[in-house]
Amino acid sequence: MGVSLAPLIAAALLSSPPTVVTGAPCDELGSRELVTSFISAFNRGDVRRLDSLFAHGMWWRWYSVSTGPGKRIQKAAYNRQTLIKYFRARHKHHERLQLRSFQFNGHSLGFVNFEYQLLRRADDMKAPVPRAYVGKGAVSCWAGKIAVWSMGEES
Repeated sequence: MGVSLAPLIAAALLSSPPTVVTGAPCDELGSRELVTSFISAFNRGDVRRLDSLFAHGMWWRWYSVSTGPGKRIQKAAYNRQTLIKYFRARHKHHERLQLRSFQFNGHSLGFVNFEYQLLRRADDMKAPVPRAYVGKGAVSCWAGKIAVWSMGEES
């Protein structure tokens, strides 16, 4: 019998996201908590915690910063293997992030999407005052971790 499994696999992948053992990162509260945990670990320079908060393998997408200092775009943004090195470099410049707002944007194909506004400051920024940044991100419901983080200076 030549039965195709493709329809069953497609249905499973497009179905509701699974419940993750590590909590509820795929609801509004859980995804916000994941973002605040990231910002807290980033500000402390806790690279072990940072590494644990971001997806690996097939669930990883990108981490980008469109404006310098610490610009991370194109090929570099998609490279998960250099992410922790990037965080270490930014911590050496005493970079700090402060969340100003968080907006949950719902589910899409196994990911939770969100937008945020934050303040960003670091020793290597031209102005000594924090700058306003806006961004978007996504949590992989399969991994229960951040899969996308993308931010740029607010214009």
